[in-house]
Amino acid sequence: MNYKDLLKGMEITGEAEVPPRPGATPFATEISYKNKDLFYGKLHIRKLNNAMYLSVISKIPFNWKQLVGDMKFSGTVVDSAGGLLWLKENENTVDKDLAYLEQYLTAMQKKNNKSK
Repeated sequence: MNYKDLLKGMEITGEAEVPPRPGATPFATEISYKNKDLFYGKLHIRKLNNAMYLSVISKIPFNWKQLVGDMKFSGTVVDSAGGLLWLKENENTVDKDLAYLEQYLTAMQKKNNKSK
């Protein structure tokens, strides 16, 4: 599986092997991405079991924690604080959640622009 395919529609900005500590064997790969001026983050893939975690950082200032209860993700919310959101994903949910986030944040951005 080409994990970059899971990030279709996103601009890939980097890829790195992640060791648990400097000099150790990498246990994960992280692919950095961004979506226009809406959000950016990393797709973290564990080598042992292919577990996937998606970090999402919004460029629109708000607190995810106040909104995640009403949001409909295909993956599972692991944590949210300030502008940072962590989702546990799999091959079938990453693209759905990225598309949902793009739609949700685009609507939020339009609403914010109208109220200015």
